Amino acid sequence: MKFLPLKYRNQTYGFLRKLLARTIPDSYKLKTIVNMSTLKTWEKQQTTFPIFATRYEMYDFIQKKYLENESVDYLEFGVFEGASIDYWRKLNQNTQSRFYGFDTFTGLPEAWKNVLSDIPSGTWTTEGNLPKIDDKRITFYKGLFQETIDPFLEKYQPSNKIVIHNDSDLYSSSLYLLTRLDDIIKKNTIIIFDEFSNVMHEFKALEDYCSAYNRKYKVIAATENFYQQVAIMFEN
Repeated sequence: MKFLPLKYRNQTYGFLRKLLARTIPDSYKLKTIVNMSTLKTWEKQQTTFPIFATRYEMYDFIQKKYLENESVDYLEFGVFEGASIDYWRKLNQNTQSRFYGFDTFTGLPEAWKNVLSDIPSGTWTTEGNLPKIDDKRITFYKGLFQETIDPFLEKYQPSNKIVIHNDSDLYSSSLYLLTRLDDIIKKNTIIIFDEFSNVMHEFKALEDYCSAYNRKYKVIAATENFYQQVAIMFEN
C-alpha cells in the first residue's frame, strides 16, 4: 500500500476504517473477546478447588469449611433485593456476626457493558427501597460506594472473620471497593465475586488490584458455569 499515491492511500485507509467500524461497531466488545483467553490462563495458574452447581451450594461450603460457628463480618456490595445477605444471615447464626449491605438501591450507576448486550444504568433498581429483613445484625448503607465506604470505615472496628461479597458487576465499582478496603483485607479474608467471568469487569478489577497492591490469593471455590461465581482467600 505504501507504493500507492498519497491520495489513494488515504482513501484506502478511510475505507478500511469504515469497514472495521461497521464490522466491529463497539471496540469494547472486541477487547472483551480478545481478553477472554486471560481467564483460561488464570484457570491454569490455580490449584485444585471445588466446583458447585449453584452459588448457594458454594456459600454452604464456605460457611462449613472456613467459618463454622464463628462470628463473621459480612460486607456485601450490590444488594438489590437482599437474597444473598438474607441467605448468609440465616447460614451464620452467631449472635456476634454483623452484616453490612451497600447499594444505591436505584440500580446500576452506569451501563454494564457485555459482549452480547449492554445492561443500561438504572437496571436492578428497588426504587430506593431497602430489603425488609428482620435481623438486628444487619445494617444497610444507601448510596454510591464512593459516598458510603469512607463513613463506614471511619467507625468500623474489625473483630471477626471478614467475608466480602462483591456483586457490583462493574469494573469501576469493583476496583474502587477493593482499593478502599485494602486496609481491612488481611490474610484469610474471603472475597466472593458474583460476576467473575466477565473479564473486563470484576475479574479485571481483581487482577489490577492485586498487581497494584502486591496481593496474593488462592481460589477456594467456584460455580460450574465458567466461573461466574468465584470465592478467593487472601494469602498475604
